[in-house]
Amino acid sequence: MLYQIANIHEQNGNIKLAIKWYQVLLTKIPQEPNILARLGAIYAREGDENNAFQYFQESYRYLPSNMDTVSWLGFYYIKQDLYERACHFFQRAVQIQ
Repeated sequence: MLYQIANIHEQNGNIKLAIKWYQVLLTKIPQEPNILARLGAIYAREGDENNAFQYFQESYRYLPSNMDTVSWLGFYYIKQDLYERACHFFQRAVQIQ
């Protein structure tokens, strides 16, 4: 139910409320990698790379095989000029594929 509330807010463009409800959901299931990635994607779309990175990194910790998460982290490290770290994620993406 919490997921549906958050998803509806996200679809309607109520980003602040969507974030709030996804975070409430994370209090119930704090290690859910798909919700962590969802929050990361929302923050990335909103231009908040610090929070996006935090949520994608946590998502990767629990589900290192999610291609979207791995790709986002790889590109994040390229933007930060940390190419060796980016290579790690792109190599992981190749393994996943």
